Amino acid sequence: MDSRRLLVLVADDEAPLREALSELLECEGHHVVSAADGRQALERIAEGSRPCAILLDWMMPTLDGEGFLNARAASASLATIPVFVLSASRQPVRDTRIQGFLQKPFNIDDLLVMLHGVCDAHCAYRSSCCSLAAEDNA
Repeated sequence: MDSRRLLVLVADDEAPLREALSELLECEGHHVVSAADGRQALERIAEGSRPCAILLDWMMPTLDGEGFLNARAASASLATIPVFVLSASRQPVRDTRIQGFLQKPFNIDDLLVMLHGVCDAHCAYRSSCCSLAAEDNA
């Protein structure tokens, strides 16, 4: 297990998948905040959750992946948070605003490699989202 703890926001309208993904990430030692759609994801961030990365389902009710990306682009503080799109669509999402795409079902190891790679290289909140392990062990 990687010793860094990332704060990850998981936004997916399928509760069983959202819960399984959250549980897997927590088993890897990461902290997880979950949301059932894009609007709820924005609310979680507004409530003070500053994720190192966002795992975003593309097709959701209320506010879908594209709507979330539009709202994210309008906020300078949100625009720096890496987003990975997870979708069952056979057509990959090609959007310059995302850092990665995985088609459902996906390999969790592929997700973890992608997540750690981008957070290591680009996470503007790295000191706060990756230092949680040190705080927890203090």
